[in-house]
Amino acid sequence: MSATISRVSLGAAHEGHAELLVTLSYDDGGQSQIPLDPKTCDLLMTRCAAASIDDLVGQDWTHIRDALTESFNGA
Repeated sequence: MSATISRVSLGAAHEGHAELLVTLSYDDGGQSQIPLDPKTCDLLMTRCAAASIDDLVGQDWTHIRDALTESFNGA
């Protein structure tokens, strides 16, 4: 099943840190919201060559997967 980023907004995380709230839309009409920590956000923005969070809309979900993996592995 394929998914794309359909919405991105800023949210508040623990201790006042900002996070991105990314909404994925699936081919079958379903949606999921994923919170991303600042490090993963930076990696996602770089992977998508995004100058602003609006540039993430329409990107494939695999960019999130790869950013999370890279962040977890200590990039």
